[in-house]
Amino acid sequence: MHQQFRDKLSHYHFYPWLIFIAVTTGTFMTNVDASILNVALPVLEDYFSAGPQTLQWVISGYLLVITSILPAVGKLSDIKGRKKMFMIGLSIFTFGSFLSALSATVWQLVAFRIIQGVGGAIMQGNVMSIVAYTFPPGRRGKALGAIGSVVAAGTIVGPALGGFLIHHFGWPAIFWVNVPIGILGIVGTYILLPPDQLDDQQERLDYAGSAIFFVAMTALLLYVSQSQEWGFRSVASLTSLIIAIVAWIGFVYWENRVKIPLIDLSFFKNPTFTIGNFAGYVSYVLIMFPSILLPLYLHHVVHVSVDQIGFLMTAQAIAMMIAAPIAGWLSDRVGHDLPSVIGMGVTAISLWMMGQYDTTTQPFHVVLALSLFGIGVGMFQSPNNVAILESVPVGQTGVTGGIIATVRNFGRVSGVAVVVFLFQWMMGASDTVHQYVESVSFVFLFGSGLAVVTLLVLISRLRVSLKKKKELY
Repeated sequence: MHQQFRDKLSHYHFYPWLIFIAVTTGTFMTNVDASILNVALPVLEDYFSAGPQTLQWVISGYLLVITSILPAVGKLSDIKGRKKMFMIGLSIFTFGSFLSALSATVWQLVAFRIIQGVGGAIMQGNVMSIVAYTFPPGRRGKALGAIGSVVAAGTIVGPALGGFLIHHFGWPAIFWVNVPIGILGIVGTYILLPPDQLDDQQERLDYAGSAIFFVAMTALLLYVSQSQEWGFRSVASLTSLIIAIVAWIGFVYWENRVKIPLIDLSFFKNPTFTIGNFAGYVSYVLIMFPSILLPLYLHHVVHVSVDQIGFLMTAQAIAMMIAAPIAGWLSDRVGHDLPSVIGMGVTAISLWMMGQYDTTTQPFHVVLALSLFGIGVGMFQSPNNVAILESVPVGQTGVTGGIIATVRNFGRVSGVAVVVFLFQWMMGASDTVHQYVESVSFVFLFGSGLAVVTLLVLISRLRVSLKKKKELY
């Protein structure tokens, strides 16, 4: 019956968009969930009588597991089928939300959030590959750009929804809300997605490579995210760093030796794949610059109220929500390189504008720069993701989607570490308003410089692409 229903729907041009809506339900949930949790932290602190160092693991535990297993679950999806794995991931995430709502202690909440992370990783490792597989070349850019709009929408909705739910129903409601949405997503995916078409020659998952990657990424994330608190020369930091270095060396050695690797390292010989992931990583690092610095700057220097800060910060997400699908549409028509270059250029300009802020900065200037930043990031990310996905064989889009998601999460963690380190280094022992302004300005200008370097790399990719087109014609 389901097959007949799908056959009828497949004749309509909107059928791929129905699949898009079904699979991006999980994307929307995970982004709403992340932004809701930030609002809930003060409430959780009082309810569980837990300090910030303990509560951070409610977020960090989720982030660690989701980043460390993404390539493995992406590869598993290429082997077992994307529809099957996506439904499993959405089911695990929904079940983790159910358990989280019932948490009696903070450590139970951490454990159940890790379960959520496993489900979130499976979903993140499949969304892009399902969308890329559903839409033909020439229409993928718009669809992948629309994923960026879903992410931005979740980020905007999260804080307001979280505040409403917590105020009227208590903190468990922020997890209960995922349950009916998750069930609808599972049903929609089951009905709308066609059966998985797997190759006759079934691959096997590289379990050893997956385990080594997990150790390497977890140790690296711990070092990047915790070393400032632990101390760069502390035993914990140095141990994490040594384990990370040894594990990464072991991972590269193993992947070059094993017959069917977790990640085919030959992909990195492709300039489009390598440059795309490098530029993507930098873009996710840069995303953390305004999200961390501007609220502090507006509060301590310009003395803007907290509710006004939240309102001003939505400018970036709204701009991204508008720009991402436009950039995807543009990449379908002119190629992915030019929109990526334009997007990174606009990002560099917007960060330079933020570096000019002083004690007289007006809210209009903040909204203008944040809007430009959102346009730049939105213009860059969807064409860049198209470039990466189309640079690998169709049968490898699952693991590639996992790599893109891994780069995204690691970039955000790195961004937090870079911003905090540079800001504290510039501030030193001083706490004057003048030093605060100087420190914020320096960090934003550093970010702008980093964007310019990445822009030059993207321009080199554009020149190679144009040269190839000239040779063809």
